[in-house]
Amino acid sequence: MSELKAKKILAELVKKSGCTYSVDNVLTIFRNKDAKYSNKRLGALLTQLFKTTPNGAKYVDEFVSSNSKDTYAALVLVLNNFLQDCKTQHSEKSVVQAEKAQPPVVDSVSKRVTLFETPPLSSTRIAVPEQITPENVQEIREKLVQAAIGSAANRSSGSIPAALVPQTFDYMAKKGPIVSWNFNYEELYPMQNKNVAAIPLSSQEPIVLKELLDCLMGVKGSLIAPKKTIHSPGLYPVEFEVSDQIGESLKDMVREILPLASHYSQVQDFIAASSSLESGQVLQALRAALQTIINDYYLSITQLEELFLKQQLTFHKLLYLLRPVFHTMEVLAEIVTAIRQTNCRGGTVLTLLHDKITSTMGDEKSQKVLIHLIEMAAVPYMEMLQLWIFNGVIHDPRKEFLIEHHEMDLNENELMDYWEKQYTIRMDKVPCILNKYADIILRTGKYLNVIRECGSSVDYNQQICVTLKYTHSEHQTYIKSIEDAYNYASSSLLNLIMDKYNLMGRLYSVKRYFLLQQGDFIDQFMDTCEEDLNKDVDDLRPMRLENLLEVTLNMSSARYDEYHDDLKTMLLPYGIVTQISKIVKKEDVFLDTLGDTSQLKGIECFTFNYNAQWPVSIVLNRWTISKYQMIFRLLFYLKYVERILCRVWIANNRTKQFAPQTAKLYRSAFTLRQKMLIAIQNFESYMMIEVIEPNWHLFYQNIKQIKNIDDVLNYHQDFLDQCIKNCMLTDPDLLKAVINLCNICIQFCTFLADATSMEPTETFSERVEHFRCDFTNQIKSLMHKITDIATQNPSEKFINLIHRINFNSYYSDNFDN
Repeated sequence: MSELKAKKILAELVKKSGCTYSVDNVLTIFRNKDAKYSNKRLGALLTQLFKTTPNGAKYVDEFVSSNSKDTYAALVLVLNNFLQDCKTQHSEKSVVQAEKAQPPVVDSVSKRVTLFETPPLSSTRIAVPEQITPENVQEIREKLVQAAIGSAANRSSGSIPAALVPQTFDYMAKKGPIVSWNFNYEELYPMQNKNVAAIPLSSQEPIVLKELLDCLMGVKGSLIAPKKTIHSPGLYPVEFEVSDQIGESLKDMVREILPLASHYSQVQDFIAASSSLESGQVLQALRAALQTIINDYYLSITQLEELFLKQQLTFHKLLYLLRPVFHTMEVLAEIVTAIRQTNCRGGTVLTLLHDKITSTMGDEKSQKVLIHLIEMAAVPYMEMLQLWIFNGVIHDPRKEFLIEHHEMDLNENELMDYWEKQYTIRMDKVPCILNKYADIILRTGKYLNVIRECGSSVDYNQQICVTLKYTHSEHQTYIKSIEDAYNYASSSLLNLIMDKYNLMGRLYSVKRYFLLQQGDFIDQFMDTCEEDLNKDVDDLRPMRLENLLEVTLNMSSARYDEYHDDLKTMLLPYGIVTQISKIVKKEDVFLDTLGDTSQLKGIECFTFNYNAQWPVSIVLNRWTISKYQMIFRLLFYLKYVERILCRVWIANNRTKQFAPQTAKLYRSAFTLRQKMLIAIQNFESYMMIEVIEPNWHLFYQNIKQIKNIDDVLNYHQDFLDQCIKNCMLTDPDLLKAVINLCNICIQFCTFLADATSMEPTETFSERVEHFRCDFTNQIKSLMHKITDIATQNPSEKFINLIHRINFNSYYSDNFDN
């Protein structure tokens, strides 16, 4: 049983019972999508609907006892049973009445010569003589005209004579027994055949003309009828069968006009198919606009019927009068067919209509119709847009709008996920009229939602908060409203984050710790934690590191930073090179892995973390913090190597107490130590002085001219990306070379502290020379890689690093080779 029939049955029940709910409300309640109505509650509503119906409790019990999870399907089943019972009762009543009544005396059909029967919508019958002669042709014509008058009068009044409507449909009679005029009434009563072969051509014309007018309004005749097809209705043009009884000249004119009936049928089928609420608000609005045009079309056909009744209409005149309608109806048929073939909804429908307007450039009449359609269809879409850009709310039950909302828990996803994934653009639902503005539409609503999450609100003035209406013209006022709403929302959020939540203060705090700008704090922290960080990472206790960090923060000048409590320690289960590869692959760098950490030291896995609060976490999100961590880990490792090399320098001072020959033995080792220290310090100063500080200064200057929070995000990401790129962190091979260079320095310092790692046949000088060769080869390899990168992607900063490392031209000869 179709939803449309269910609606009609419900309409009758609602009216008789006096229920306060509308039919659509009842259907929505029984769909029970959120499962907020119990079966008991639904049964009570059904009891109210059937209270005026005999044996109504039977159907209520049937619904409740089914205990179905799909309550809507159960409702349809109950209504179907109710309909079948009504039919059965009426049939039994008709049989009883027939037995009581005396059968009327009628002529045998075999004794009647019926050359043609009454038109199907006529309330009268024509008595046809047994033989047609020239004398009674005029009498037949007059009776045909009278029959046509009755037919037109009934159709123009929008109803069908009660005598022709089966009594089993009495309870739906007030809603109209025919859904739409589209060749679908044959189930209500059978068609009667006509035989016009014996009628002269001049007498055939009014009969065929009358059937053709009916056909143009979706009424099937016996001389002109649509062919049955296996294709889905409405997707392909309707083909018609024209009776062979009609003369060839009339056939040609009929076939010339029938495409209009085909286009009309396609439009009517679309109107019926899109009546379901599941089709969405845009299609519902388009359907209403099409129905208005079809009503005007009905009026045109009715006027033609009036001419026909006055015997002032011929085929040639009909073809002339219909000519302006042909192309318009053809355009409408193309539109509805394209919509059904692509199964488009929402914004895609508006794009299709807009493209059709563009393709009909020069056809003013068709364009006028199409513009009317797109402006009417856009009304609900613009209402959704207005609600989003002025309130940050999405009301889109049928998934038609260009913005999609993903439910997310702010507490668990208060960083990048909330900002990037909470609201996204449905690219397939963006109408072409809003393509250029989809991004600012998305951001406008996002800004409003962030402000709401912060406990604040945005009060638009009356000049900004206006009713959005789509107009197909060069001056599109709704575009200015979108831009005004965006500018107001973005400036409101920017002021909130920059002033109330002190974003720049937070960024300065992060810079102090992650970029080693708080010098005394870093030195004290390394003094406190160096022993722990030299241990295997599996032997470290994170809580101890956290306590040592807290002690260091309170002892150093960092205690004056009001946000220092947000700084935390963190041990990642992988080294810095692995973290780089994760970021390049856009993997979650905070997700714990099951990798082997047995060979990793604490210094290789240690980093800081920062717990920024909402809404500052929009800027200092997890992805951003991971980039800060990359820079910090390399700087921290270089600082660690520098400290070890400085200890060797202290040992170097003690050799002054040695005998001259012993001191000479250590001279080559301390010379190598000095070259290592200079190289490591040059790496540090290059990163901090030539990369970080200039980019921070540029970032700070850009912040002074920002207009929205997205500018802050973009400038901040540019700052970090430039720092990461010029600090050699984007190339894993280059980063490995730097780490290997640091490891050689650490191994050399360990050797000087305890020379037991030598082979039995290896002397101290040979071991030092071995380290010197490794260090020299590694640094030359590193400079070659930096030169290759600088050649492919010219960067003065990379060249500056080479000059720093090779400042005394020590590596010039070897490096040039």
